[in-house]
Amino acid sequence: MNREELHRKYAEIIIKTAVNQQEGKPLLIRTEIAQKEFVRELARTAYGSGASLVSVKYSDSALSRMRIDGVKKDEYLDFVPSHLEDMYERYLRDGWSSISLRGPENPDILEGADSIRLGRASKANSVAMREFLKGVSANRIAWNVCLYPTEAWAAKVLGDSVNWEERIWDILIPILRLDRDDPAKAWLEHDAELKRRSEHMNRIRYDKIHFVGPRTDLYVGMAPNRVFAGGRCFNQSGIVFFPNIPTEEIFSTPDSERTEGTVRTTRPVEVLGSQVEGAWFRFKEGKVIEFGADRNEGVLDQYLQFDEGAKALGEVALVDVNSPIYQSGKVFQNILFDENASCHIALGNGYADCIENGTRMSDEELKEARCNSSLVHTDFMIGSEEVSVFGVRKDGSEDKIIEDGVFVI
Repeated sequence: MNREELHRKYAEIIIKTAVNQQEGKPLLIRTEIAQKEFVRELARTAYGSGASLVSVKYSDSALSRMRIDGVKKDEYLDFVPSHLEDMYERYLRDGWSSISLRGPENPDILEGADSIRLGRASKANSVAMREFLKGVSANRIAWNVCLYPTEAWAAKVLGDSVNWEERIWDILIPILRLDRDDPAKAWLEHDAELKRRSEHMNRIRYDKIHFVGPRTDLYVGMAPNRVFAGGRCFNQSGIVFFPNIPTEEIFSTPDSERTEGTVRTTRPVEVLGSQVEGAWFRFKEGKVIEFGADRNEGVLDQYLQFDEGAKALGEVALVDVNSPIYQSGKVFQNILFDENASCHIALGNGYADCIENGTRMSDEELKEARCNSSLVHTDFMIGSEEVSVFGVRKDGSEDKIIEDGVFVI
């Protein structure tokens, strides 16, 4: 398919199927300046679907790096414009749809930045955005995270930038199901399979999820009121939407005090803007008590010091190796894709909607329910063809869920 048709089909999936843009509703798009061409296609499609306004908030990663390196005093990094928190609260209150369009102009822009300064700036921004991100994770509005490739990002995936656009789309088109006669129908059929797997987990309500593999023997404690979810969700107005495109996972919120054992990651992950490779963790009573990494261990250390919640799990997710992302054989160095290539755990904030009646709970009630609370949430991939996953019942017996990377449920 030609570039124009590709743009159109992809924009239609994001606007009409993923965020499910409603007549008369405004749409917020957050992205980098490099994405302006595809943003215009999204806007065109959104207006055709009845959007009352498409508002775009552009960022410039080069300016972010300039600030980290250039401010005269570290404490200046604590400053966030006072209107920011109120502005984002209005997006929630007024029922906007929201798209976070990924695809960095320079994926390595924050590599080598002072980790302490980087952590400080990230924390200040996280505090300002906390209520908005909590509202998004509680599905107060319809939202979606997606990606459009850039040359620099594609070069990291492919190894070079020769003929990058054609080569990267050859990989992305089947992952995004844009090669199907009816991509929207294909995504709805996939959603039904994710729902089937989630329903299986929710019938049994395992006491723990057990991951076993090379340098991995990890028990993730659950709670009786936890539910698995996957694919489409409902916002508080009853509008159905896909939070992520692509998506291959079923996921839930662990008991924040019951993770035990050791685990090693199977893919690199971006932490505070830098790629962390070969990370490993040891947990006791829900908290990381030891950790390390082959690359950027200092950045990982800064992340774990964000707040107490950064040391505990807010998510456990199951993905098998039949995922088209895993089958591509590529490491995408982007969390949206890499988390949907393998099982993963997230250090940081938990999902209220994976707790029965959780979206109606106060912060104190969520804490009592042992839903982790944090300013951050970062996924760490732990699955592969060498990793198996078991559901542990209350009596200690175990059922196979994933064997050598493949779902058996």
